[in-house]
Amino acid sequence: MSDMNTSIRDTSITRLAKWTLAADPAYVADLALRQAELLTLDSVACAYSARNAGAPRRVAGMIDELGSKPVCTLIGHSSRGSVLDATFLNCALVRSQDFNDVQFIQKDGKLHIGGHCSDVLAAALAVGEAQGAAGRDVLTAIIMGYELFRRLRDLMPMDSVWDGASAVGVVAAAMAGRIMGLDDGQQANALALAFARCATPSIVRYGELSGAKNMVGALLAREGVQLTLLAAKGMTGPQQVLDHRWGMQEVFDPALGFERLWAPVDDLFILRSHVKTFACIGTAQASVIAALKAHRELAGRVDQIEAIDVIMADLPIIRKQQAEKPRLTPSTHETADHSFTFLPAVVLMDGELTERQYENERWAQPATRALTAKVRLSVSEELRARSPEAMPCQIRVHLTGGETIETECLHPPGHSFPDKGLARTPVVDKFKEVTGDLLTSERQCRIIEELLDLRNKATVAPTMSLLTA
Repeated sequence: MSDMNTSIRDTSITRLAKWTLAADPAYVADLALRQAELLTLDSVACAYSARNAGAPRRVAGMIDELGSKPVCTLIGHSSRGSVLDATFLNCALVRSQDFNDVQFIQKDGKLHIGGHCSDVLAAALAVGEAQGAAGRDVLTAIIMGYELFRRLRDLMPMDSVWDGASAVGVVAAAMAGRIMGLDDGQQANALALAFARCATPSIVRYGELSGAKNMVGALLAREGVQLTLLAAKGMTGPQQVLDHRWGMQEVFDPALGFERLWAPVDDLFILRSHVKTFACIGTAQASVIAALKAHRELAGRVDQIEAIDVIMADLPIIRKQQAEKPRLTPSTHETADHSFTFLPAVVLMDGELTERQYENERWAQPATRALTAKVRLSVSEELRARSPEAMPCQIRVHLTGGETIETECLHPPGHSFPDKGLARTPVVDKFKEVTGDLLTSERQCRIIEELLDLRNKATVAPTMSLLTA
């Protein structure tokens, strides 16, 4: 029985609820489904890569201590958990290493970081497994969720004090409600409840980064799924949460047009979702590729390096990140994998960027610090113009004797192009690399085959069961 009158008026929430439940031909296009399958495989790879990371390890320990109904797969673990615990842990695993997908968005004529939609992807998998949902239904919910994420981010001004993760709880609720088959009224209440709980301050993303940065998405995803489960049981939410000045208008600006939330689907945002081939911030992916190229030409002459120029696209987000002082001389893993100085320096030294480059506080070792100090950061409008939809990078390594090694990367291997999506090979190679010491080659191939054919699965449960320890 509902706890209040369930009559639903015509509000922004009700219109959005109908949009999130609607069938759209764009969601079942072959390219969109293929992209969703590749991003699911990539998210699973990220989850496996974080098996020893601190944040998800703490979450797993808490679940073990408190106990959990064994309904859903906990990725990389032998035990199972409730749909809420699976959402929480699996989303934490996907996000923890900052290895999951990244989106760029246009704001005020400039490219910016849009966020990480796969922060919430594992919520759809958990709900789908708990509900016995078909693979295609889970994939279309993910595609819709990515689209909703972009639309919510478009309503957040770039100078907002609220973090882009504020969209995650709402997206989780929308995906969960769609998979569960809620009606319009139930979905409206689920979204209203999620909006009322989603606001996250931007401080989680800046300064001396804490563990909260990589946990915010998982916390919000869990809450979004929980609130949807309550809405399915009759719980109501504040229907004016978007329209009233005491609602969420400080987070999502009505002046930017709430009607954009339920507008017809045009170009799918999921096709603009890029895979990280290296476990570091999305804006540094091209710099790692450029540094790898320079390493090969350097041929071990690290001791001859006098200076390293790292030249990036002239964009507001790049200027902002280059100015973050904690990242210039990182003191934690969280600042090291966001550091435009440490990352190219360690790649020039080692010729790779893997988990090994973060072991034993590598950023603090004298040789690494010395080379990091030789990195000079700058931006280039010409470079931005040559690759306007990406975050390109040039590197110039100056050696004693006057030699200069110059390299660049305009589009890293995981870049997704709207007309053709992601390349399959970088995603598959990444999965095999991060799971190489965990899974047999036979099981790797089985998981890849299952996830890249998820659209044809009558239920996702058997596929999910393959993802245990």
